[in-house]
Amino acid sequence: MLTRKIFAAISALLIICSINFCEASKKVVAVMPLENVSGYTEEKIAEIMTEQLIVAIHSSGGYTVVERPQMGAILREQGFQNIAVDPSQAVELGKLSGAQYTMVGKVTMAIVENNPTAMAVEQIGSLFDLGNIGALAGQYVHKFKGRIGLEFRFVDNTTGEVVIAGMVEGSKSGASMEDAFNNACKNAAENFLKQLDNMNPFRARVAAIDGANIYLDQGSAAGLRAGETLQVVREGEPIVVNGKIVAVKQTELCKIKVVEVYSDYAVCRAENSGTIHKGDIVRRS
Repeated sequence: MLTRKIFAAISALLIICSINFCEASKKVVAVMPLENVSGYTEEKIAEIMTEQLIVAIHSSGGYTVVERPQMGAILREQGFQNIAVDPSQAVELGKLSGAQYTMVGKVTMAIVENNPTAMAVEQIGSLFDLGNIGALAGQYVHKFKGRIGLEFRFVDNTTGEVVIAGMVEGSKSGASMEDAFNNACKNAAENFLKQLDNMNPFRARVAAIDGANIYLDQGSAAGLRAGETLQVVREGEPIVVNGKIVAVKQTELCKIKVVEVYSDYAVCRAENSGTIHKGDIVRRS
């Protein structure tokens, strides 16, 4: 019985260490409240968009975000009350949180308007006297459409260097103005996550193939997420220019989808035909 308890304790300790190692390998980001320069007067616009970006960064797999209560306490201690942080002060605030990077940004565009598609459906119904077609279409075509745009920067808290910078937009419809705006914010966060992935390329190798299962030698610790679609390529002859290898020829084989992710490996399934070998390169498509 004692041996069993010792074994259980060791197993639990190994699991905890594995989780801590995985979390330690992630880059910690302090996300500052976005500034609203869009002209849109809705008070919570920047707060909603900031929250959506935090969710996106968390889901990226390669980053973890300083908890909102902790970040809020630091901001209050430094005299900020839920307002946008001056970029020149953001790095210092990020350092206080213990983060490696600080994200700053601003909402540059925010529009909620009548959905042109819904208006066209209503006009067609009226023109041809089709009765309640407008109301019926409203169940499938949302009345309002939201659009939002933002700029963002990731700053290295050690050097002060801007390591990632970009602009992103989101556009979605909704049954109400509030729904349309919230849906547009979610879409912008999804597009932001795609940019984040592209700026932090993922590269792995096929470690093993067992029937339909394709095993990769990288996992969540490298930023991989379940549901992602990846490209498998095979490296060929090097390309030599002036006696130097400048690139390696690559042949695209097929696309694979990530079905299971662990800290240091992942399981995938092929989405289309292609002969995959152990050692082939896998990258984001």
